[in-house]
Amino acid sequence: MKTPSVLLLAGALVLAGGAALLARVLLAPPAPAAVAAAKPATVEKAALAVLVAANDLRPGQLIDRGMLRWQEVQALPSAERYFQRDQSDLDLGAGAVLRHPLKAGQALTESMLVRAGEPGFLAAVLRPGMRALSLPTSAVAVSQGLVSAGDRVDVILALKAGKNDDRDLGPPKLAAQTLLRDVRVLAINRSTRELTARLNAEAPATPANDKENRYFETVTLEVTPAQAERLALSKEVGSLQLALRGNREPGDGLPRSGSRDVTRLAQATDVFEKPDTRKFPTLLYRGDETERVEPPKAQP
Repeated sequence: MKTPSVLLLAGALVLAGGAALLARVLLAPPAPAAVAAAKPATVEKAALAVLVAANDLRPGQLIDRGMLRWQEVQALPSAERYFQRDQSDLDLGAGAVLRHPLKAGQALTESMLVRAGEPGFLAAVLRPGMRALSLPTSAVAVSQGLVSAGDRVDVILALKAGKNDDRDLGPPKLAAQTLLRDVRVLAINRSTRELTARLNAEAPATPANDKENRYFETVTLEVTPAQAERLALSKEVGSLQLALRGNREPGDGLPRSGSRDVTRLAQATDVFEKPDTRKFPTLLYRGDETERVEPPKAQP
């Protein structure tokens, strides 16, 4: 084959191939647009917060709002019942007494608290080394209901020293002595609500309290073991009266022994006439003889 024919054939093949390639490119459908995968929306989990102690707290201390705060945690430390922000109120722990010491930042649990009216409340309120002693009482002994739980009182023993003889026309043998001073009243009957209200200024007394305390059977006092023994014996020989102390009375808050002085009826009132203490001579008769015996002279 001649050379011009070969070149012409090669050129025709090249043009045909180029035309086919161009037609393929032009007639090919467009590539689908890439669709970006949508990212799932992230839901922020609410922070978990529990009630913790704002400062170090001691057993027997009454809880108020200023002693607690909310603290965020990753998870609950244990399966105990904690006070959570989305389930509890900040006031939920107020008005209760701690059973155990609580460090600052330590979470508060339901088992650490005891409330008024629950078993163990008085035991939690008692200070170390003190005892709760219940004594029989009456409306007169507690100043017609003016003495309430949380007040401080003096305890007075009133007694009759002995029975007067039928021939004894003198005044009755009565006496009184202040046994203890500055004693805290824990409860009247079985009610400790007034004590809680005094320890926690935000817990107002309710009208139901006044209705409950219209009768008076027992009063419970906070005393030392030795003072408890003294009161236990004294109530067997006389009646115990409570004298209310003012809030501004000085003192360290601990009960102390009263005076050893005893007030007798002659010192308290002049209504009764004082007995004649004069001594007269005695006449002795021996037959026809009479002897005059002078009474002994009083020692200077």
